[in-house]
Amino acid sequence: MAVGRDPKGKTWHFVVDLPAGPDGRRRQMRRRGFASERVARERQQEALAQFGGAELAADGTVAAELDRWLDERELDLSITGLSTYRDFIREYINPHLGSRQVASLDKNVVHDFYKTLLRSGSRRGRPLAAGTVRTVHRILHKALRDIGVEIAGVRQPRKPHRFSKGRKGVWTAEETVAFLGAVREDRPYAVWVLAVVCGMRRGELAGLRWSKVDLRRGVSRGVICTDWQRTTATGQGDRGVVEKETKGSSARNIAIGESVIAVLTEHRRRQDAERALAGEIYRDEDRVFCREDGLGYPPAYFTRRFGRACEGAGVPVIALHDARHTLATVGADAGVPQHARQDRMGHSDSRVTAEIYTHVLPPAQRKAAEVMERVLLPEGRSSEPQT
Repeated sequence: MAVGRDPKGKTWHFVVDLPAGPDGRRRQMRRRGFASERVARERQQEALAQFGGAELAADGTVAAELDRWLDERELDLSITGLSTYRDFIREYINPHLGSRQVASLDKNVVHDFYKTLLRSGSRRGRPLAAGTVRTVHRILHKALRDIGVEIAGVRQPRKPHRFSKGRKGVWTAEETVAFLGAVREDRPYAVWVLAVVCGMRRGELAGLRWSKVDLRRGVSRGVICTDWQRTTATGQGDRGVVEKETKGSSARNIAIGESVIAVLTEHRRRQDAERALAGEIYRDEDRVFCREDGLGYPPAYFTRRFGRACEGAGVPVIALHDARHTLATVGADAGVPQHARQDRMGHSDSRVTAEIYTHVLPPAQRKAAEVMERVLLPEGRSSEPQT
């Protein structure tokens, strides 16, 4: 390690020794152009703090370090978590930072990288959502910290508002009613009902089994248990589809009322007719939502189909995931308590009922189901008392 004056100018430089690579060869980081010896020594100390404990790979590039880091994380990450890390690194980090030496990173380089993503970080060169850039930041920060590199002063992009510009938003109650009325004869009608009225995610819908649905009527009956999901992971199985348990509060019991029970009962009747028509080629996997031959859908199918359904219904085209937030906005306007809405959406800290099939849910859950179905579903509105 050394600090010295450049022989051909009036500036100062520093040199920091880095850990040797697997080949045993010595490596150094050099920085030039500092106005004074004091500034050069300050920057040298910063570099030592950032890279002094790092165990860098042979070439020391960001791409090589992240690839090695991913290999080490295979033992403690889920398949989908590891796939998400790989996708974000491949799509967003490596194209901009992959060829750089880890030792060349500083807060200015990283902040410029985030600005580039926000301006033109998508595959088509369009702005990348701030939430996505925040995820990039978390992955990069975690990887560098695990490697032993701490870059002082790096700030993550500001957290966007939930429904800020760039999000497609949510529907009003009137738009939701119009949509559900327009798609009532569509084959996946029950999918849209559970997404909007019950706040279910697309992975939960794709992975839902009839064994997790209780269609019996009564005060303590009518429940959907969302403890399983069908999702995607790069390089896994048929079209990258994997199935696994839902995490944390996402696993929940959702109360359903008479109207949703009627929708699901009719959906099952149609499914039974398809099974009989398909005969021996039908593959019975107990799926609530499946193709005519019984095989499950990849979650992306629902996203594509939902967009086309919005256009056909003449309502604003919103993301399927945002459709479930209609539960929050419409429910609030209709007087559903906040804790009941959070429970239905899987955003609370409450735990799954110990006895899944007891189905004795809090009265607020039952009330939330009744209110949402009465406001949004034709089946619910038709059952209102006449005045």
